[in-house]
Amino acid sequence: MQQSDNHQSSAPRGDKSSASRLAWFDSLYAAHHRRAFGLALSFLGNPRDAEDTVQEAFLSIWRSQACPDPSGESTLSWLLAIVRNRSIDVLRSRKRKETYPLDPDVDTADSIDVPIEVERRTAQRHAHRILERLPVEQRRVMELVYFEGLTHAEIAEHLNLPLGTVKSRIRLALEHLRLYFPAREDPPISA
Repeated sequence: MQQSDNHQSSAPRGDKSSASRLAWFDSLYAAHHRRAFGLALSFLGNPRDAEDTVQEAFLSIWRSQACPDPSGESTLSWLLAIVRNRSIDVLRSRKRKETYPLDPDVDTADSIDVPIEVERRTAQRHAHRILERLPVEQRRVMELVYFEGLTHAEIAEHLNLPLGTVKSRIRLALEHLRLYFPAREDPPISA
């Protein structure tokens, strides 16, 4: 950042003490921070963003080693130009970061484990295809047991059948289903 000579004044420079530079900076801040905040707020409309922008502007001045006279009009113009430019940068970054709300009905990738979900859906489709091969009476009791979660007694009441008939249909359905699923051997339990 190039500074003209009219921005150099009574403030410390280079080898001057840090105490005098700090005093200069304090007077610069005291004289102009309210106007700087007002300008940033008018650009950004958000007090938190305006505070951050003003802080960044003053920090850049501190780092630049520029030492204009804190009470001068040209110093105020110079400071407000820095705040204005920083505010425009914030507005530009907001546009780049524009977000869109997610559809609440859509599961996000973080909320499901994709491989497990794929396996579950595949197994579910396979089970429905196999259930379609069962006789209607057996398929209906199996759907009530496994998909509706009803007990044998509840199924008997729901279908108006004797409990023994419900149990027989479930047993017959399981025997038919064993034909479609390969036998699974569980690994031996080691001690």
